[in-house]
Amino acid sequence: MAAMPYLLELLKIVSGALNADRPKVVSYVEQLAGRLEEAGDPVSARRLRRTLAEGKAKLMEMGPASVGTRLPVDSESRLDLADEERPTVDAVDLVLDSEHLEVLREFVGYVGAADRLLAEGVGISPSLLVFGPPGCGKTQLARFTAAQLGLPLLTARTDSLISSFLGSTAKNVRRLFEHAMSRPCVLFLDELDAIAKLRDDQHEMGELKRVVISLLQNIDALDQSTVLIGATNHEHLLDPAIWRRFAYHLKIGLPKEGGRRQLFQLFLSRHATQDVVILAASVAEGLTGSDIRQVSEDSIRAAIVHGNETIDECDVLRRILRLRLPEWGARGENMPELVRRVREMNPDVFTYRRLAALFGVSLGHVSKLIHQRERGDGKGH
Repeated sequence: MAAMPYLLELLKIVSGALNADRPKVVSYVEQLAGRLEEAGDPVSARRLRRTLAEGKAKLMEMGPASVGTRLPVDSESRLDLADEERPTVDAVDLVLDSEHLEVLREFVGYVGAADRLLAEGVGISPSLLVFGPPGCGKTQLARFTAAQLGLPLLTARTDSLISSFLGSTAKNVRRLFEHAMSRPCVLFLDELDAIAKLRDDQHEMGELKRVVISLLQNIDALDQSTVLIGATNHEHLLDPAIWRRFAYHLKIGLPKEGGRRQLFQLFLSRHATQDVVILAASVAEGLTGSDIRQVSEDSIRAAIVHGNETIDECDVLRRILRLRLPEWGARGENMPELVRRVREMNPDVFTYRRLAALFGVSLGHVSKLIHQRERGDGKGH
């Protein structure tokens, strides 16, 4: 039972040795040494690393197949098929609504318990499909997962993965998956719909259907230690068979007010008072996390340019309204209607005084515009 905490690494090392997969052996011995060190057994970790160092030079001399960390490339363009990073827990800030975070933590715990599950003969499928509108944190979620698991993150590069040459895309998919299986990592397939569209789509050529079949076969070939995360903004385009390959499904929507408040607090940091954070979050309904970051960073830049230590309340509100109201750019021509629309968004926030400051007009003018609308409504009845 003492070896149970490291069963996953031991199985991978044995598998790599039996299949003459030297990169796999090296990668998982390195991971095992790291885990032993973290568990308070530096002596065993040093012995493993010393043994590995003694044999590594000989392995490298045996050919390029022994180089396990070299990223695969497209045979035509020679571009890498993935980008690699090693996110750390303290460097990844993830803001999710509580119900989404609960699902994610369950998934991470499920992957982290792989040793115990395997020891009990329980199969695992560490795969997660994330979907929702753009800018809602899917990439950050993948970084968070890799950081929590202490694994490198391999993000597939769609631009090099998809080739114009017949059959090359399917080969690229296979190369990427084979590389991911040769080492401990999280494989992140962003924009999954680009290679996993419905096979009955009449507008697509047979090549794409072959790519989907290849993707399915490669997912099926994954062993229980490769963590797979797929993400898409267009879940309705995915082939039904793709959905069945992922053990966990997580839909991320637009952040609610509590999430928006956390995001503004995170991005505005010391540049805004708590009152401004609460105010911005209350009126930013419909904005994505990416939108909130953009608003925050633009507001901070404006404050610095104007020599202010904190951002201006009206400046951040204007930037939010610019995103929420497409007609905001022509507010000079449409001011009467815009004043009324903004007021109706949230009368408690958009008081007459605040509207006057936002639109650069007098308090009396704002009052006149709103009362004109009210009198007009009265006549309509």
